[in-house]
Amino acid sequence: VLTLTPSAVWAEPPESAVAIPREPTATPASLPPPSHPFAQMAGTWTGGGSIELTGEIKENLRCRANYKHGAANNSLALNIRCASDNYKFELASNVVERGGRVTGTWSEAAYKVSGNITGRMVGNNISAVAQGDSFNADLAVTTTANRMMVTMTPKATYVISVKMAFSRGGR
Repeated sequence: VLTLTPSAVWAEPPESAVAIPREPTATPASLPPPSHPFAQMAGTWTGGGSIELTGEIKENLRCRANYKHGAANNSLALNIRCASDNYKFELASNVVERGGRVTGTWSEAAYKVSGNITGRMVGNNISAVAQGDSFNADLAVTTTANRMMVTMTPKATYVISVKMAFSRGGR
């Protein structure tokens, strides 16, 4: 217990400044490591989009996607299913990220095509190329919080583009 006596109240102020304690601040060493962008993609997503074909044909798509993140090796397994009134596709892919480089494999069940994926990841953006024996496409994926945009632009085929917008419930 501290008791102030009259002589202590009238004591002279100290000659040096008194340090006032501050709130503790987080230092870089005490912050948790940022999660891998693939971890932010993990989960079930729903949405829609469009498929644009030659001959000015454009159809709306209904889509569902599942992403699984492998934290031990920065991998991502994905399955995307989309359908319109006349078209359906089922994409599956397994990729890994090393130093910003994305590599892996892909397959599409309805059209029985498959191949390799190579590309780059910068932050929450992936730019890649899917190559197979009979199908090649540029891919772009952007994830922001609970929204994801996926665009595929095939080369030398009747499909001009596939654009998908996904969302999911709060995390």
